[in-house]
This record gives sequence, structure tokens and C-alpha cells, in this order.
Amino acid sequence: MPYNRCRALPSEGLYELLVSSVRDMLVALDTKEDNLIAYNAIRKQVEILLEIIEEKRKEGVTKN
Repeated sequence: MPYNRCRALPSEGLYELLVSSVRDMLVALDTKEDNLIAYNAIRKQVEILLEIIEEKRKEGVTKN
């Protein structure tokens, strides 16, 4: 999912996507096949989601 599209999601949607991505990442790790490419792609998505969530949290703190 593109960065701008993720950034536009509400916090609840970001958390849902994060949970789903972490589950996918764990499945990719647990499979017997070599899924390093899939794992790395999902890991990058998780990193981006965590970054966006942190940014939104900081924005919420500065608004209050």
C-alpha cells in the first residue's frame, strides 16, 4: 500500500493493517519454503505502519 494512502487512514485502520501485516510476516517466517522476499516486503510495510502510527500519535499530542 502506498505511503500516502496509509497516511490517510485513521488510527484504527492503521492498527488493523498492522495486525494483519504482522500475522502475514509470521506466516512467511513459519513456512518451510524460503519466503525471504515475502518476509522482507511485509517487514518493510510493518516498519512504515509503525512510523505513521508514531507520527499520528505525536500529532495528537501536539494538538492537545
